[in-house]
Amino acid sequence: MKHLFKSKKPRLPVDVVRHTSASLLCLHSGGDDCFSHIGKNETEQVQLLVISSEGASGDYPGCTDKAYSKAISDGVDVLDCPVQMTNDGIPFCLGSINLRDRTNVDETNFSNLATSNPDLNIDSGIYTYNLTWSQIQRTLRPAINNPFANYSLFRNTKARNDGNFMQLSDFLAIASNASSVSGVLISIENAAYLAEKQGLGVTDAVLDALSKAGYNNQSAKKIMIKSSDSAVLKKFKSSSDYELVYMVDEDISDITNSAISGIKNFASSVVITKKSVFPTDKAFFTRLTAQTSVVPKLQAFGFSVYVQIFINEFVSQPWDFSSDPYVEINTHFSCMEINGVVTDFPATAAKYKRNRCLGYKDIPIYMRPVLTGSLISLVTQQYLPPALAPNPILSVNDVFEPPLPPRHGEAPPNHEHRQWLYSTRSHPTKWTAYNCCKHDPK
Repeated sequence: MKHLFKSKKPRLPVDVVRHTSASLLCLHSGGDDCFSHIGKNETEQVQLLVISSEGASGDYPGCTDKAYSKAISDGVDVLDCPVQMTNDGIPFCLGSINLRDRTNVDETNFSNLATSNPDLNIDSGIYTYNLTWSQIQRTLRPAINNPFANYSLFRNTKARNDGNFMQLSDFLAIASNASSVSGVLISIENAAYLAEKQGLGVTDAVLDALSKAGYNNQSAKKIMIKSSDSAVLKKFKSSSDYELVYMVDEDISDITNSAISGIKNFASSVVITKKSVFPTDKAFFTRLTAQTSVVPKLQAFGFSVYVQIFINEFVSQPWDFSSDPYVEINTHFSCMEINGVVTDFPATAAKYKRNRCLGYKDIPIYMRPVLTGSLISLVTQQYLPPALAPNPILSVNDVFEPPLPPRHGEAPPNHEHRQWLYSTRSHPTKWTAYNCCKHDPK
């Protein structure tokens, strides 16, 4: 690695020195002080919502009974279910509409059903709506997701096909019976396609399942509905009193005030990607731009901002974060004051917000946010990664979606013909970003 850096042994900034060794400090001294003997009932030091991503999908196949049970025992706050639809109209939890991504369908007789679907932007897939619930339950096995298989990093190979698929009704029952879980998050994507092309009403199925499970007659569990489709959230806004979460499904560098005002009409919370907070390049360095203004701008308009997806595998964190998941979470929370994390490993986030060091009057060096954008300044010019085009700015046109079409064969109700308009009501035009990552925190 020595040849990557300037030959004259530059004097490193104090923050770079201390944060690049953060993991070692935590292991040898700080870790004992901050994280040792932390029980599940330990006092939470910070308010940070821990939302699962397909349950504890880093430990077991996502959206299975085992993944959900592990997430609950790990201390998750909000349990999630990405809803898919079967051929016979059963809503169930699975992380992808493509069965090839989360099951062993390629090892079964259904492998010959693979087709391309340009509407879903999938080259070759076998889709949940191709099979009935009985066929899925009796023939397929869940498969653990391995996002870093190209690095030969595989998750829990002994349990790679463990667990059982869960209908939405089963998921709601598990969450309802878990006293430590404060809420559920139901994700809905591809609703327009399923209604128009497959005759499947996923929004109606979710509303029906929530009603039958008694969630509309209780206040103990928060109900969150997440979608990247504004039309989905607008339908739930007219039918329920849930927390509606708009997902920005691309990396962005900024967001316009008109886009935020538009989102205000159908959501109260927003999920963004990690790269929309701290842009990174292909060499894992955080860019010199350090951080975007997306989080403080959204919060200035009253939104809760959740960031996804936090992962434990060391190649998922930029080098600035010492390839340490705790350092990564800490910088997002301490520097940008995000409201919650969406994670494959709820245990890590739950343990982070209980670590004692966050409650100290003088926070130790190894628990302060990283000085982002510093490491890349130490790389010699010839070894710098190529400059990347800036991420797009989210505008009001990006958050507009036409109303959901009626299911195939149904006549649309009159209100479905109304044109979507966003409100021009007053909104804050100024915001203050807590830019703690640019200087030496004292």
